[in-house]
Amino acid sequence: MINETRLRAASRMTFTGKRYPDAQAMAIWVDDGVISGDEPVQVLDVEDGVTRWIVPGFFDLQVNGFAGHSFCDTDVTAETVEAAAKAQLATGVTHFLPTIITGELDAMCKQLGVIADAIETIPLLKLMCPGMHVEGPFIHPDDGPRGAHPKPHVREPNLADFDRLFEAARGKMAMFTLAPDQPNATAVIREATKRNVVVALGHHRATAEDLDAAIGAGAKLCTHLGNGSDAVLPRLDNPIWRQLGDDRLWASFIADGHHLPAPTLKSMLRAKGPLRSVLVTDAIAAAGAPPGTYRLGDTDVERTAAGKVVLPGTPYLAGSAADMPLVVGNAVRLGGVSFLEAVAMASVRPAMLLPNWTRRWSAFGGDACDLVELDWRAADGALTIRQAAIGPFAWISTDPG
Repeated sequence: MINETRLRAASRMTFTGKRYPDAQAMAIWVDDGVISGDEPVQVLDVEDGVTRWIVPGFFDLQVNGFAGHSFCDTDVTAETVEAAAKAQLATGVTHFLPTIITGELDAMCKQLGVIADAIETIPLLKLMCPGMHVEGPFIHPDDGPRGAHPKPHVREPNLADFDRLFEAARGKMAMFTLAPDQPNATAVIREATKRNVVVALGHHRATAEDLDAAIGAGAKLCTHLGNGSDAVLPRLDNPIWRQLGDDRLWASFIADGHHLPAPTLKSMLRAKGPLRSVLVTDAIAAAGAPPGTYRLGDTDVERTAAGKVVLPGTPYLAGSAADMPLVVGNAVRLGGVSFLEAVAMASVRPAMLLPNWTRRWSAFGGDACDLVELDWRAADGALTIRQAAIGPFAWISTDPG
């Protein structure tokens, strides 16, 4: 339980039900996961260059694993999912979509079933996980756009296999990433959309005609735009530019400092704008864990001392070791957006994509707590989590300062 939190309320863009003046300092009381009261206070700055804020809990749409735990393992357990969730709560994430990638179809169905069981039976996961993200197996089979997904398990889109995956998820498939340039992709997009699944486009070589067809069938999002594509592309006419310039599509970005160079990230965020941009980590088991070798599905990957995750012996990226404080800070430091815009892209913007999302972030008395208190140092983009809570579940720093 969080007792008292002194904060700056970023309420002008985040909270509903009660409005505070911009950046007014408040104290909030939380009792058994419910906000019980608040009042203005005078505390604003912690020290020179560091300010304290309370913001909506972060929402990560793409998490393959965390803190040594992988959702893509054939032996994933409910305890694995819960342990990863607890570790993410300490980074300010109060909602996330456990994400599995391309694998043998039976194995993918098993993973989805285990995660669905965990969400149904573990109270923390019921609150933190509004669904799951399935990335593959309907992606482009060629090196380049396929990324680190194992080629033997890539499949052409078909309704029978999609139905198997959907049924295995037991109504909890929230997002599905596929390549729109593959045969029958439009039919799968249309069916997924009918079932209230957010369809995202990734790992492809889509033409303008492919994108038009996919969007017309219901696709909404570009998965980690700028990545999952060929290393060499035509300079002015390619799938990245086509998606970037299409205002009908939102886009997610991995702002870990490795997937997108700073000028690229800044240009992409300016093109899409903060209202159509989402920050994700694409975290794997190596996130929140020391350098070393980890598994991503069937593949060994290496986390370097610099925090980059690659296929061993190559420069090719294979997920990330990022957490949300890092990508939010990088969006400001490298991407040129404001702190409040970056927070929105990591919290309220992702939630807006989900058609069945009903939970709201609020600082209003009587509402459930879904908030993060943090310290923000603008000079270097450093973001330190002090407290995070979703309902009765809280992580509190051992050194609150």
